[in-house]
Amino acid sequence: MRSGARAVQRILCGALALSLAACASAPQVIVDPKSIADRKTYNDDRRECRDLARQYRAGNGTASAAVGAGAAVATAGLVVATGGLVLIPAGIAGAAAGGSMAQGHEDQVRQKIEAKCMTDRGYKAYVP
Repeated sequence: MRSGARAVQRILCGALALSLAACASAPQVIVDPKSIADRKTYNDDRRECRDLARQYRAGNGTASAAVGAGAAVATAGLVVATGGLVLIPAGIAGAAAGGSMAQGHEDQVRQKIEAKCMTDRGYKAYVP
């Protein structure tokens, strides 16, 4: 297999791994069971807090711009290093990596929002 084809294969595998890692890390908030007095009220509060946290979108902030800029620099470096052989796959991988990082940041913020909401409602909530 030619070295250019191997580089393309590595880039695509890396992009796939980053995408899968982002999907696997769903937001988690841990609530101390001793702080739950009524299970039905807890379930309602948990659903409402989760819905509130899901309203957060990181796509409009500076974090999103920074991730995009980082992905662009990494992609440009890869293209220069390979003499332009992997221009399109590098763009795909850069976009996937940037999207994975943005998703990770968005998940972290959502966890904090959900934990704060649950704490405000009287539960002992923690973000791992």
